[in-house]
Amino acid sequence: MTIRIAAIGYGDIAQRRHFPQLLELPGRADLVAIAGRDPARLADCATRFNIPHWFTDPAEMLRQPNVDAVLILTPPDTHGAYAETAIRAGKHVLVEKPLVPSLAEAIHLAAVVRTKPVTFMALPFIETPDHLLAADLIVRGAIGEVSAIECHRGHRGPTHAPWFYSKAQAGGGVLADLGIYHLTSIAALFGPAKHFSATLSTRFATRTMDDGTTIHPDVEDGALLTLVLESGVMASMHAHWNGSQPHTATRARVLVIGREGSLYFGAADGLVHLWRPTNDAATFGGEDATFDSNPVRSFRPPGAGATPSIVRAFVERIEAGDTSTRSLDIQAHVLEIIARAYENMEATRLTTRF
Repeated sequence: MTIRIAAIGYGDIAQRRHFPQLLELPGRADLVAIAGRDPARLADCATRFNIPHWFTDPAEMLRQPNVDAVLILTPPDTHGAYAETAIRAGKHVLVEKPLVPSLAEAIHLAAVVRTKPVTFMALPFIETPDHLLAADLIVRGAIGEVSAIECHRGHRGPTHAPWFYSKAQAGGGVLADLGIYHLTSIAALFGPAKHFSATLSTRFATRTMDDGTTIHPDVEDGALLTLVLESGVMASMHAHWNGSQPHTATRARVLVIGREGSLYFGAADGLVHLWRPTNDAATFGGEDATFDSNPVRSFRPPGAGATPSIVRAFVERIEAGDTSTRSLDIQAHVLEIIARAYENMEATRLTTRF
């Protein structure tokens, strides 16, 4: 049976990623409706993607019996209400990141989800080929006991939508937009954190958007977090909007340090690099290469380098009858970290200068 999917929101990422991904699933899923506030833009988007129905009232769209699932692609301050309405209507739901602006909303949403037999998928989506391969190599003992994790993610900052720089709409800045990916990866691979410290800062007081307008952000554009996990493993995470690459070309890296070697993954090419000081990494597969001035074994997982299809993963979970709340539970933990970081964002001030 074809899954009939509707979307609330039709912005830059929806049109570059979610909608094209849906068009790649003929016979399995159809985009049957979209909802938003601007009638002219809605009609134009519906025409370009051959979407049969559009609504200026998302609640009306969610009442339609010919909608099985919903993509919630709006700014974060609206996610909770739309998700709850969709769940109570019996729709399967995918919510863009961050899930909701507060931990209390995440806990409430989790309770609502558990009352309905629906598929619920909370982004960010981290089950990419390199992430899955890295997890497998860790389980196989390729780097021995994990002792530390270092993560980086950054670009120049969003220029297509000013709401990213509004705390009222986005709930936060770069930590909620980019840092959330690595916090999710850390939690999914290595379990929850027991405590952490955070330093957040705003380097640039103004931003110029694609349409030439200048805005004044009230959120952070740089975030540094250090976490100690339940296992005792220490993890560091740096996220920023202050680099030279556009937001469509994020630079990202993850380094997992073990007692017997190290793993590097998370870059745009999708490769995973394994280094072992004993020079026996070949026993785990891969090909000889050099990375970070070290001889490594490099792995190219199937599908490496391609943008993962978030929508396909959502459809597969619906088809499988997956009602797990794991992604939601992980996001509740990640949102607690983010919320507490915003509550305690002042760094120790130094008095000496030179």
